[in-house]
Amino acid sequence: MVRCVSKLTDDLVADILSRLPTKSFFRFQCMSKSWLALSSDPYYQNKFPRAASGLFLNVPSGGSAPIHRSRRGIQYISLSNDDDDLAIDTALSFLPNIWNMEVLSSCNGLLLCRSWVAHSWGLTSYGVKAQSIYVCNPATSEWVMVPKANDTYYDQYLALGFDPRISRHYHVLCFDFHERFVIFSSKTNECVVSEVSDAKKYHKPEATFWHGIFHVTNGLNQVLGVDPEGMFCCKIELPESDGMQYLGHSGGYLCYMLQCKDEIKVWMLTDYCHGEWLLKHWINIRDMLQNYGIPETQNIRILEFHPDVDVVFLRIQQKIFSYQLNCGRLEEVGDLYHIYGRRCFVYSPRLLKGFGDEDA
Repeated sequence: MVRCVSKLTDDLVADILSRLPTKSFFRFQCMSKSWLALSSDPYYQNKFPRAASGLFLNVPSGGSAPIHRSRRGIQYISLSNDDDDLAIDTALSFLPNIWNMEVLSSCNGLLLCRSWVAHSWGLTSYGVKAQSIYVCNPATSEWVMVPKANDTYYDQYLALGFDPRISRHYHVLCFDFHERFVIFSSKTNECVVSEVSDAKKYHKPEATFWHGIFHVTNGLNQVLGVDPEGMFCCKIELPESDGMQYLGHSGGYLCYMLQCKDEIKVWMLTDYCHGEWLLKHWINIRDMLQNYGIPETQNIRILEFHPDVDVVFLRIQQKIFSYQLNCGRLEEVGDLYHIYGRRCFVYSPRLLKGFGDEDA
């Protein structure tokens, strides 16, 4: 048997490993040094399992305490039908155990997290004694601490950029509401600063890292492209902006979702150079809820795109649902411990070790 396996080409072995579930992939990595080396080869890494396996959400974890006084933690909702998640520390217990923990961003298998210790009078921005920002890989339990761009991260918007097809280095975008973007790069271990015009318009920005560039909504009915070196790449006009908006990517396209009154609209960017959007889906919220016997009075909020398939995630009261855009199917995927925060973070495992270092 061993002799037969040794005669297989790398392409065949990679094809076999790519068909394994996550848990089995981990086990087979340990069976052979050559297989371990193959699974770490950037040429083959995109073949191996990376399908979205779950959602990370930030929740209060302080029992009956008021939200502003309770501890904050994370909740993981699995999207898998098997026990693959058992091989991954989705509780992030490998990170330093500080009083509060929350996920800020997710990108290609890595998470950007923040932990902090609060003063006794609460968890407001003025009650934070100490805090840290981490980039981690839950699948391998690797983590690094991100240097601070300035004195505090608490009131700033942060987003993670990582694309292993381009580089093993990661980038952290910080919009500090003082007319600038600050971008930390693990390649240089330094921050670069980009001035932003009309910065006061950047209210609750949405950002996604797509094709090696941060794309950020700027509150002016536009998407601004900023590369990891801090250079402005483009401005793309949004089709509409009056409502609750979310920017992401799915199926290889930059996507935009808008919730306004009783409607949810979903666009995809079909022509990047000319900024042309295609209205792909138009959802009547009232009809959707009626079709599934859900009271119309329920609070509904758009959350996130599925990165691979035509699915969006919604929060309806204290439940998370997936909505298949092509067929209009609504399916419950999990219950929330508590309503807190307006985001969820789709997680796709990255099973290969090493990030932040090209030689890893």
